[in-house]
Amino acid sequence: MKRLVYRIYDKFTFNQVKYLKTFLKLDNLTGESLLKYQLQKIKKCTSDHGLNVDSWEDFYKLPITTKQDLPDNKPVTKKYKKHETSGSTGEPRKIYVPEETWYRKDAIFTRSWIKMGRKNQWVFRLIAGEPSYAFYDWWRNVKPMNYRNVGKEHVDWVVKNKPYLIHGPGGAIRQLCELILQAGHEDILKEIKIHWCSESSSGHKERLQPLVKEFHEQYGLAEMPTVAATDGLGNLKVVGEKCFVEILDDDGNKVEDGQEGYIVVTDFNNDITPIIRYKSGDRGKLRLHEAGYYVLYDIIGRGVDYYDGPEVKRAVGWWVVSPISHTLGDLIDQWRVEIHPKRQELVLHFKGSAEATNLKFNEYADWVKENLGLNTSVVKSEEKLDYKIYWKNKLVKVVIDE
Repeated sequence: MKRLVYRIYDKFTFNQVKYLKTFLKLDNLTGESLLKYQLQKIKKCTSDHGLNVDSWEDFYKLPITTKQDLPDNKPVTKKYKKHETSGSTGEPRKIYVPEETWYRKDAIFTRSWIKMGRKNQWVFRLIAGEPSYAFYDWWRNVKPMNYRNVGKEHVDWVVKNKPYLIHGPGGAIRQLCELILQAGHEDILKEIKIHWCSESSSGHKERLQPLVKEFHEQYGLAEMPTVAATDGLGNLKVVGEKCFVEILDDDGNKVEDGQEGYIVVTDFNNDITPIIRYKSGDRGKLRLHEAGYYVLYDIIGRGVDYYDGPEVKRAVGWWVVSPISHTLGDLIDQWRVEIHPKRQELVLHFKGSAEATNLKFNEYADWVKENLGLNTSVVKSEEKLDYKIYWKNKLVKVVIDE
């Protein structure tokens, strides 16, 4: 009865079920059938932005684009959402996307949960901010809670309701799992599957995978939500029905399968902002799975250390990243953070037109002091970075060996 009510309610609100049905049908496209479908979508999305593409040869002649190429003009007629990226690749930006982009993303999440074996069991979902659609989520057995204040209330809900899986940004999941373990509920965690999104799982997966039932990942960008999703077998399957993914070298040339390069994406559905041959700040590799689909792996970028020592008020994690774009996004082009717990200091290194004395940096410093209990130093960086090396380092690095 509850599922029936949800489907009716969804039809008159987000229409996510419609997108889910479409994605379930398209999930098995591979080989020539997938390429034919993708080229049709590419012709449409490039045409929407005034480009003439009639073949793959035409497509590959298009230039590689970056954040600097994205227009900053708001749509006039179409419904849209403004998305402030977390700056997790080191470059914060405002992105405009069609309203239905979020419905598509949520439908892919739901499809991933199905692949993880979920039927209609509870999902505990960590989100940025207080839930706006908790009533809608209740009908589909999803419990959303704010990851910015993860604490006892979150742990208590998980312990009481024993959800089938926990979904959300990786660092927030790590923080929640550590709290569950501290509360002595390792037995409950062992029966829960993890759906890790947004940031690199490097270092975190090794910690959590032995403690949970299963560990699955999702990969996406603010500019292109959901680039790859779990295949249910532990791999990140490229969502080829929503986007086209390339791995290119530093000169924009395609690399061989299994070779590392920049992740470059084309969004079939964004007719507001041209995400076409768009070079992300992340690097990775592609390989053809034996089942005929492409798998994205060894992703480098967005590494965020976890630390919950006595020197900090709250655990260092993903949520240290997100306030940067909201307070400093118009001042900085690139950034990285070092945290020195023993010195009780956070050091923000940045590149951009602003000076380190700009008063807006004080807003971030006040936020850090209130939430972490650390003092903030701001450094305008002149360092010349090799991106291939840089992203192998942590975006947020905790330095404890001092």
